[in-house]
Amino acid sequence: MSSDLLLVSASIIALGAASKLLADRYEIPNVVFLLGFGILFGPAGVGLIDPTLFDDSLSTIVSLAVAIIIFEGAFTLSASNIRDAPKSTLKLVTGGAALTFVSLCGLVHYLLGLQWNLSCLIAALLVATGPTVITPVLNQIEVREGVKTLLETEGVINDVTASVLGAVIFSVAALGYHPDPFGGHMGADVIVDFVSRIGTGVLIGIITALLAGYVLRYLSLSPQNSRITVIGTALISYAIADALASEAGIVTVAVAGLILGTVDIPFEREIAGFSGDVTTIVLSVVYIILASLLDFRHLLTLGVGGLIVVVLAMVVIRPLAVFLSTTGTQFTWNERTFIAAVGPRGIIPASTATLFSLQLANAGVPNAKSVVHVVFLVILVTVVVEAGGAPLAAKALDIIPMTVLIIGGSRIGRALADRLDKRGENAVIIERDDAVINELRSDGYSVVRGNGTDAAVLEEAGGDRAKMVIAATSDDDQNILACQTARTRFGIDRLIAQVNKLENADAFSDLGVQPVTPVTATVDMMDDLILRPNFYEWLSAVGDENEIAEVVVKSDAAVGEQIQQIELENDAVIALFRRDDEFIVPKPTLRIREGDVVTLIGKREAVERSVAMLE
Repeated sequence: MSSDLLLVSASIIALGAASKLLADRYEIPNVVFLLGFGILFGPAGVGLIDPTLFDDSLSTIVSLAVAIIIFEGAFTLSASNIRDAPKSTLKLVTGGAALTFVSLCGLVHYLLGLQWNLSCLIAALLVATGPTVITPVLNQIEVREGVKTLLETEGVINDVTASVLGAVIFSVAALGYHPDPFGGHMGADVIVDFVSRIGTGVLIGIITALLAGYVLRYLSLSPQNSRITVIGTALISYAIADALASEAGIVTVAVAGLILGTVDIPFEREIAGFSGDVTTIVLSVVYIILASLLDFRHLLTLGVGGLIVVVLAMVVIRPLAVFLSTTGTQFTWNERTFIAAVGPRGIIPASTATLFSLQLANAGVPNAKSVVHVVFLVILVTVVVEAGGAPLAAKALDIIPMTVLIIGGSRIGRALADRLDKRGENAVIIERDDAVINELRSDGYSVVRGNGTDAAVLEEAGGDRAKMVIAATSDDDQNILACQTARTRFGIDRLIAQVNKLENADAFSDLGVQPVTPVTATVDMMDDLILRPNFYEWLSAVGDENEIAEVVVKSDAAVGEQIQQIELENDAVIALFRRDDEFIVPKPTLRIREGDVVTLIGKREAVERSVAMLE
């Protein structure tokens, strides 16, 4: 038995590594291959993986894996990202989640004929759109930062909500109550139970994070100690909270991860990298084992009703929740459609449904196995269709943002990439030095290896969707050649170059390249400090608190209107117009034309929302 278990365990880890390689090679989310391998090598396939070997420890394995996965997702997300998340995120994880729960509960009850308690349990678990599927998808697709943050934040919060709500309804189902959301029959005890579990998890999460933060700042002296401390924190806090209140552990690790990801702790980058690697391993183990438990004979018993539930969940309920939550926001119609099309379910409903189904069956609850079958049917279809098809959807909807190519990974190139990243731009650095490339990638920059003067390298970096090229190497010849290649091969007109020798500046200008020399840049900065000290101080906060943005007017709501009729966001004003080749100082009665280039200044969030109104 022990040798069989060892062989199966090693095979699962090897299959997990293979799935990661295939996912990176074909740009398909890793989860698709993990589920496929679990089914292929499980009892329904070749039979290499026997899930009964894990019967005695399956619950513990899944629970600890979930603790690490949720903690890593929250740690990476951090509270600062949630603060920067669009306001529609709150609507999506509250009203949108409630709409999803109630709608799915009714669909499962009426289409599959299951009792209300099981229907509500299934609906609660399917509220989750986990980061374990969303994050790999977004790592392979370039989308605006707001879209990415909304989907990742929704995934982390909904994982917690689904786990706790599912645990509460599981208790109700096991006790034989029959909650009816349409008839108001849920009961105050269910609500109290839900709130108490959330509260327990939050309290323990805060205490754990404070203790771990103290240890990391004052007692941990190496990256190794810090990594061990963080993983140990996730596991012990989960176990303590879950012992006090079932599923409160999910809340605890989410809160602890969120706090530790926000506070200033040493070796944060090393911790994040290690947590990500551990998460990849435990994801492989859990997904493959759970997928191997699938019995397709039972899935087929769901019949047409099961397929209708899945289809309506994807094409009606999810889009309705998203579009209601994002009405009147900065998201374009295509971005809202993409968000609606990407709602794959992940590890939380899979693991929790498996455990609940087994316990309900042991308790003699009728139709108990239907819980895991319905949940897994939704997971399989949404992972394959929504997660697997997300790259195609992004291209079809044309939501992939324009790229800014930076030639050269010097300190100037890195600093510029940082500035652009803060503004939500998609910056890609082209560098040919292997040592510099490794350093850049370890620091989280998007890097393409090669010479920026090579058209093939520019194309690999995204030259066909680049809106500008910035040549920032120490070689003027290379800078000017890279700019010329970008213009002649890709039609890129916005070209900026670092000019290292002042006497070469005119040659760059004659070729239509905007030159920036160290001398002129320094003189301009000093001149601003002399003549415009207040404005310079305001400019120093651009990208953080303040923002200056240019937008080409395309919005039907703005074209033909006077400036005074445009209701921009508070703390944002129009500072300048450019119409054709003429600069115009904006007056209240000036009518906006399509194609006008408008310069906005003000507070960062207000400017970003105003830009979305005009473009």
